[in-house]
Amino acid sequence: MNPLAHTLLAPIFRDARDMMLLTWAGVRAPSLAALDTAAALGRGIHKAEKDLTERLVTEPAETASLRLVPAHVERIGDSIEGLIRCCQQMAAEGTVFTSRGSREVNLLFERAVEMLECAGDLTLTGNRVLARHVEIESLRFEDMANEYARAHEERLVEGECRPAASSAFLAILDYLREITRHARLIAGRITPRPAPGEGPFSRL
Repeated sequence: MNPLAHTLLAPIFRDARDMMLLTWAGVRAPSLAALDTAAALGRGIHKAEKDLTERLVTEPAETASLRLVPAHVERIGDSIEGLIRCCQQMAAEGTVFTSRGSREVNLLFERAVEMLECAGDLTLTGNRVLARHVEIESLRFEDMANEYARAHEERLVEGECRPAASSAFLAILDYLREITRHARLIAGRITPRPAPGEGPFSRL
């Protein structure tokens, strides 16, 4: 375990995860209090990113892979703030998803939270197997989100959902895609793939 990552980066990942969970709760059962708490965590992430980046650039070269991780977490926070705005607008307008739309959004949230947690664990451990898992699952997530978007557009054309719900649904998918994309970018920074012949068994 990287002690510097544990000391400096574990808290910002924890705040991002909690922000995500509170927002997800706001999707399942509208709660302005939960969304307000999530927004407050987001403001803290913005402040922490600047402090952490300034600190990490002064650390030894062997920690260089960590230097841009706070910026990726901040971008994740930006996307969660977008999700919060969607939830707030849905609550204000009384917008609801179909049962199928709700199932799809909940499944994507569950997977996005898992990838965010894996990215945090990866930052602490530098585990290549976990990094590969994040990369593969983030690409699978993108395929799944794209398929859900296509199916949703068909439901919209067939009149099974309202345009207001459609806009919110597609926006949520976009924000979740961005969260998992940054999880993948973190994985690439922490454990870049070895060049041919440089793997752990290259000399066997």
